[in-house]
This record gives sequence, structure tokens and C-alpha cells, in this order.
Amino acid sequence: MKSKDFFKNKKLMLATWGCGDKDCFQRRDWVPLFEKMFSKLVIFAPRTYYYRYGKEALNKEFLRILESEKPDYLLFSPGFYGQFDIETLVKIKELSPLTKTIIEFGDDDWKFDDWARYLAIFFDYIITSKKEIDIYKKDKIKNVFFLHGINPNFFKPMNLKKKYDVSFIGKPIADRYEYVKFLKENGINIKIFGAGWQNYPDLKEIYVGVLYDEDYPKVINQSKINLNFSKGPHKDGNPKQLKGRTLEVSACASFLLNEYTDRNIEFINNKKEINFWNKEELLKKINYYLEHEKEREKIAKELYQYMVKNLSWEHLFLKFFKKIEKDEIQKLRLPEINKKIITLSEKDFGLPFEEIKNKLKNVDYITFSKGDCKISSYRNYLQAYSLYITKKQISCCDYYINSPGFGDYMISMIKEAFYSLSDKDFYKVLNVNQLMVIKDFFLKNFDNFKELFLGRQTKLLTEKNTVFVSFPLVGIKKVPKIDYKNMTKFFHMCFIDVLFSLFYQKKIIDYHLLSFFLLFLRRKFVREYLINYLKDTKAISNILGSF
Repeated sequence: MKSKDFFKNKKLMLATWGCGDKDCFQRRDWVPLFEKMFSKLVIFAPRTYYYRYGKEALNKEFLRILESEKPDYLLFSPGFYGQFDIETLVKIKELSPLTKTIIEFGDDDWKFDDWARYLAIFFDYIITSKKEIDIYKKDKIKNVFFLHGINPNFFKPMNLKKKYDVSFIGKPIADRYEYVKFLKENGINIKIFGAGWQNYPDLKEIYVGVLYDEDYPKVINQSKINLNFSKGPHKDGNPKQLKGRTLEVSACASFLLNEYTDRNIEFINNKKEINFWNKEELLKKINYYLEHEKEREKIAKELYQYMVKNLSWEHLFLKFFKKIEKDEIQKLRLPEINKKIITLSEKDFGLPFEEIKNKLKNVDYITFSKGDCKISSYRNYLQAYSLYITKKQISCCDYYINSPGFGDYMISMIKEAFYSLSDKDFYKVLNVNQLMVIKDFFLKNFDNFKELFLGRQTKLLTEKNTVFVSFPLVGIKKVPKIDYKNMTKFFHMCFIDVLFSLFYQKKIIDYHLLSFFLLFLRRKFVREYLINYLKDTKAISNILGSF
């Protein structure tokens, strides 16, 4: 049965972050497929709508369209920085109870622990590029599907002349610079493509530039050997990730050398001759396969045949939707967390320890309230859930920094700060309102918590005892006193997003804009960031491109 016949009476709503951007694979690969597959495809482009009209309008319009269309399926994928409210996710089933909801995660190799595992509980089905789906099952999350595919109409053999011996397409994250430099110094004729390499003057002669979307498969086809590095964006490069590049190169019937990770598909991993573990092994294999063209082409052909037969998006999605079509409609049933939570304020910390201990007699978890703080209605639930499923002692969420008049203008990225900053700088960034803690741990470490509450540095959070929840569940007004460089690394400057929406709506003389002008005058780092941002033409064009 053809896909268009199987789903001829079905409607799909596609609301993935990049589905409105012409250069995003969700628009390029999925939209034509779903238009063919379903009787009606409703496209809601969150990224476009967010930059045009702002967060509040994004959430309202998404729910309005959902309620109006009441699709059979919703395929959803949000942005990273809290653009969708948790309250919006809860309302999906309220407004369209017969819709089967699906959430797609493309980065949960490194965002599962603090992000994906929490979003997953609001949806019926999970599509993930994380090979180890058992990690979801440990959280008692069901209906998880590993889908990682390619569009063979875009990534395909082009019969182009091989003009590059070795090429790499991608950013210089983790240890990629060290690898490329090593190959160059050992006489390999390598060319590199992608943003960021212009910052390495010693690689100037081998850096070609940033590729346009349509040029990407051309360069793959024009390369005798294409490289893939598997380490992720974190400072130490771990965990390694399944990269789409391995499938894309293979679908072009081009030769691949891949940095080994057990997270890759088995067909790639079983081809031991194309995998490398270190610089020396990579160098050896490059020299060998540059000399053995027939072997190179034979392996490339085998990879191509496998990808086109088994991993085309059409094949994967047809199989997926046929499977879930048979399932009954589900209600939203969030995991029950029967824990008593109490909030301690500055007044409580002035009480004798025994009095505090008595106050916590029947309590499970503790949160804190210091200063003027805004709390999400789902803060207690999500942080209590994080402690319950991880069995850790401290839960730490992200926070907004807001300003009267302008509203939320920055979001902390506390997990990244924890793993990258010195203890001294990290505790400058940490705000006690972010924390939820198990009672016994709190009582055992009462003096340390009291110090933290008073704004003094104390080493309480460790990798072993802390779980991070990367959602801005609290809002504060106090700005951490850290240097500008760290401010830009560990905070998302969402005031830029608000400014884009105001200018798009031509609200040149607007209360929010006037409030931002006051913020601009008061905060030196806001001035510096905005000035530097306006100099970054690529960053601006990326946002404007989604308009």
C-alpha cells in the first residue's frame, strides 16, 4: 500500500523549530514527504513566529491553530531556550484530545539528562536520534523510537570530478582543530568548510569557507575521502554523538572515514575499515585509501546501497506512522509525584536549627525564596520529578533575569556554567531560588545552605549529587557579577529576540523598546553584547532568513 493511500484521510500538524527555514532539513526533507503522505499538512513554524511576534504570541498562536485544526497527528520539536511554556504543552491534549502527539529530539545525545527526559512526559511518542533508547525506559517513558534518516533526493551521487583529496564539513568544536592541524602538518591535502575556521590563521590556506545548503552534497561528491568527527560540543567533546554526516556522505556514494562511537548505526560500526580511534590511525587510513581507489569505491557503494534501502526518511516515517496508527488515543497522564514541598525564606533562616528541623518534620523536598522571584506554575512539579527519577539530592533549574517594563531579557544556562566555570565564578552565577533539595540532605548540610542563602560561596553542588533541569522555571532581577566573556557564554541573551520581534512589527516607539533603552543605559554588558551582535552579519542574517 502506498503511503498516500494509507494516510489519505489523515491530517498532520508539523511544528518543529526549523520547519519554516528553507535551509533546515525538516523543511527540505520532511515537508515534501508529508505533503505526499497525508491528505493535509498543517505547518506551524515556531522559529519564524517567535522572531516575528515574540514568545507570548508564539504560544497563543500555536494553541489556536492546534485547536482549530485538531490534527490526527502532531509532530513537535521545540527550541532550546524556553520559547514554549510548559503550560502550553499541557494544553495540547486539552484542546485536541484525539490528536496523537509526537516529539522529536535531535540532540539528546547531550541534552537528555537535563532537557529531553522532561519534555518527553508531555507527549505520546518520542522520536530520538539517541541510539540507546533504554535510557528513556529507565524513566518509565514508553513509545520511544530511534529514527535517523536521510533524503536520498538531496544527498545522492552526482558523478562529479573528485577535486579534493580529503575534506571536512563542520565547525571547529572539541578536538577537530587538533585533528585537522595534525593532518595538515603530516602532508595531507585537506580542505575544511564551515563557520569558525576563519579564527585559525594557521589553517588559512586550507579553509575554503561556509557552504550554501545546495553546495553541501556537491563537496561530498567531489571529495575522495570525507571525514566525520563524533565528539559533541562540550568542552571535553563527550559524549560522542551519532552525526547525520555519516548518513549524508554514504547516501552520496562517497567514501567516509568516521571517528568511532558505539552510538552510530551498526552498519557503520561494523565497517571497521572506515572507523578510526585517534590521529595516527586516521592518518594511516587516509594514506592507504588515497592509494587504493577501487577499495574506496567498493566500500562507498556498499554504504550507499544500505542507506537508500533502509534509512530514507520515507521508509522510516511510513513504518513509524503505520505502527502508531493502530494504537488507541491516549490521555495526558503525567507521572505522579506525591511529595510534600515547602519553601524556606530569609525569615526561616533566622530561626534556631531545631525549630527549622521541626518545621520540616513532614516535608520531602525544600525550595528557597530570596528577593523578588517569579516562579513557574510547573517549577515544583518538574524539579520534584527530577529528584524522584534520578535519586539525587539537589535539583537546579535555569532562571530568567527580568527587568521592569522590558520583561525577561536573559536566560541562564546553568549546566554549561557548572561544567565550564571555576567554582568561584559558578557560585556567582548560581541563585538559591533555582534549587530544590531533599530534606535529609538539607539538614545534613544546613550550614552550607545557610551560607549559600546569604550569598557566600560554598561548594554544595557536585556532579554526583546534582541534577540539572534546563528550563527557566524561576525569574529573578539580580544580575551576576561575572566578566563579559562568561556572561555571553553562559546566558542566552533573549533581549535580542525581543528586539527583532519589535522591529518586525514596526513597534519603533513602544513601551518595551523604551524600557530596553533604559536597560541599555544601566547594563554595560547589554551595551557590549548588542554592539558586538550588530557587527556579526552572519548571526543577523540567520535570524532574518527565518522571516
